[in-house]
Amino acid sequence: MVSGVVLWWVVNLHPWWPLAWIAPIPLLLAAFHAADREAVWLGFLAGLIGHASNFAYFRITAGGALVAIGIILLQAFAWAGTIRFARRTVLRSSHWLTVLAYPLAWAALDTVVTALSPHASFGSLAYSQGDALPVIQITMFTGAPGIVFVISLFASAVAVAFYRRKALYLSPLLLVAGVLVFGEMRLAQPGSSSSVKIAAIAIDDFAGPRVPETDRIWERYETEIARSAAQGAKIILLPEKIEVLDSGAAQHAAPQRLDGLAAAARQNAVYLVAGLGQRLGLVLRNRMWMFDPSGELVASYDKHHLVPGLEAEFKSGEAFTVQNIAGVRYGFAICKDTHFPSLGRAYGRRRVNAMLIPAWDFQRDAWMAERITALRGVENGYSVIRASREGLLTVSDNRGRVLARAESRALPGATLLALAPMGATALTPYSRVGDVFGWTCLLAAIALRGWPVASNDFS
Repeated sequence: MVSGVVLWWVVNLHPWWPLAWIAPIPLLLAAFHAADREAVWLGFLAGLIGHASNFAYFRITAGGALVAIGIILLQAFAWAGTIRFARRTVLRSSHWLTVLAYPLAWAALDTVVTALSPHASFGSLAYSQGDALPVIQITMFTGAPGIVFVISLFASAVAVAFYRRKALYLSPLLLVAGVLVFGEMRLAQPGSSSSVKIAAIAIDDFAGPRVPETDRIWERYETEIARSAAQGAKIILLPEKIEVLDSGAAQHAAPQRLDGLAAAARQNAVYLVAGLGQRLGLVLRNRMWMFDPSGELVASYDKHHLVPGLEAEFKSGEAFTVQNIAGVRYGFAICKDTHFPSLGRAYGRRRVNAMLIPAWDFQRDAWMAERITALRGVENGYSVIRASREGLLTVSDNRGRVLARAESRALPGATLLALAPMGATALTPYSRVGDVFGWTCLLAAIALRGWPVASNDFS
């Protein structure tokens, strides 16, 4: 019960990061003293209590109460399985390697879920550490499973040491300390030697042929584009799906709307990036465009990973887009794309300096959406500029530091003007090798469970 209540504040949409380190400790201790079946139910109950914190969010975003309950039950079963795995391994032997059972299980599960889930890494325990900057630096080597492993290793070492009543089981915490020291050292180093003044503008109101405020919305965007350009912005980023031009009169409005964006870029001598829905024949795309200071369309990108259910009528894109501006390489993604580490890694391999990301969030998940996106930058060494409706406008560097932030608003909207650092073009180890760490954890967990570990301990 204690673990479950603490988990409530770990797995919700704005977690308090220190609690993730201690939440599993009471649960592990209880499981070590419980019968096998009881331990499974203890893990399930703790996971159920914790993940119930997101019921209202899943009900809105995933398609109703039944679907939300199903997601939470699956997450609770994940806790039951990892707790059972850790319990059986620890009780089978007093060898020091059993301390690794719990962190290996979670890192392996995190890797498998990210690879198979239509929501990829959303919900990973790694994102509970979004504000713990020294911790998340390890992702440049391991990806998100590295964070999961480190925080789970801490809980496991403490729990096993208490259970065995031997402090030497805490020795693996030297690895945790090493990760934190590395993180602090990396944060002390400059992440970039150059920067570009960029503006992000967002108006929460939806535009469309049946929306009376549509003209005011676009006029306000034009006003803020001009104001930002006058203040020195070189690139201006607008959100995702400002308007969906999909049928009837709207179909004829598509060229007119794009002409308006091109004119705004030309009149203000800026690079302008905007997201719209567009129907081309029978195909509906979630698309973003970039216009250069002459008003020419120089780049476009179609969203790869669509929100299940909510974007069922849209067709996903496949191409990656990179635009070189004054020697700086910019990549493009839209909102949910950043939940997929593989997409972020693909841009890392293309050696981009920064990502431009239009988005549309659900207000309550604004912090989580920001931190997920920023973590892609840490993994792959680039900065991130994100403009979200019903969310946050943010600039983060390749260390995951949020350097500028503003909340989006309804008309008259919100504007963020900031110097955005440009990340280095050198590949990070994670960009090179991908999820090797996570899959290695899976193999190690299987080996640890099947290996006839000797019963010797630290004595």
